[in-house]
Amino acid sequence: MKKIILALPFLTSCFSAFAGGSGPEWQPQISPGQCIQYTEIGETGGYKWHNIDACNEVVHRGYASGAFVSGKVVYEGGETIEYTGIVKPDAPYTIQAPSTHNGKKKVGHGGAYTYWAR
Repeated sequence: MKKIILALPFLTSCFSAFAGGSGPEWQPQISPGQCIQYTEIGETGGYKWHNIDACNEVVHRGYASGAFVSGKVVYEGGETIEYTGIVKPDAPYTIQAPSTHNGKKKVGHGGAYTYWAR
């Protein structure tokens, strides 16, 4: 009985190592916003992957498949159309909004927000 009790602390410490208790998960050294670039594609623009080592490492290590981006297309008079899409290394995102809305021309973009797509 004493042998079983003495072995129990050893076994529980081994299981915590196998269960991922050996240290923190790898974290990117770059933000998702730094891994996408605005580009003039489609009627109102879009985003493409920033092909640099730090961004590609995020994908190669399996931390994320790309970056989500959301924001607004702003038209004359202040009307907006919201968009959300995902940008991946080989898959740009074209914003799905027209160049004119209710007779008003696009004047810019606003409120862009990015986060990792897991």
